Amino acid sequence: MPPPPWTLTGSGLIVVYAPAPGAALGALMLVRYAASPVGPYDELLWVAVPRTPFGWRPQVNRIWVSTAESAAWGRRNWGLPKRLAHFGWEQGGVRVTGEDGREVAHLAFRMGGLRLPVTSALVPAPLRTLVQPGLEGGEGWLLTPVRATGHVTLARLTLLSADGLPPPLTRTRPRLTLGVPDFRLVFPVPRRA
Repeated sequence: MPPPPWTLTGSGLIVVYAPAPGAALGALMLVRYAASPVGPYDELLWVAVPRTPFGWRPQVNRIWVSTAESAAWGRRNWGLPKRLAHFGWEQGGVRVTGEDGREVAHLAFRMGGLRLPVTSALVPAPLRTLVQPGLEGGEGWLLTPVRATGHVTLARLTLLSADGLPPPLTRTRPRLTLGVPDFRLVFPVPRRA
């Protein structure tokens, strides 16, 4: 089975939210992986930037994926709390439903306009290093310095329903919404701390 490093390609949407009072900066990401070591899959995730034992670092709090392989290996390799979900794609949107049949989110989106090249090398190293606590009784932390290149464009996202997403999303307007029509992402072997 596929241990790290993983190289993934695909497209997606990134929506950055300013902190609600008492909350960390965060982003909602919707991703369609066209290629990965476990094949194509879809993903919806919430990543926050809380204070960790290593300083302010991104941490994936909630994440849903469309394949069991992605869920199992994401949990094992990087401590990502992946859960299975069904992604029902429609013109300009997606409905994400959890394994229990409850709707996680119904999103409408569009992207377009000028495409600009982007690289994660422009982001300070601490802000591109995921810090995940050990899952299922695992001890310590997993630190993963993620690398990415691709293109971005302006985009728009509408939350048609968001019952399964973090509460601030339903009460907060996004600060920035970017479409990512193409990317290449590398998840290396994490460092254990």
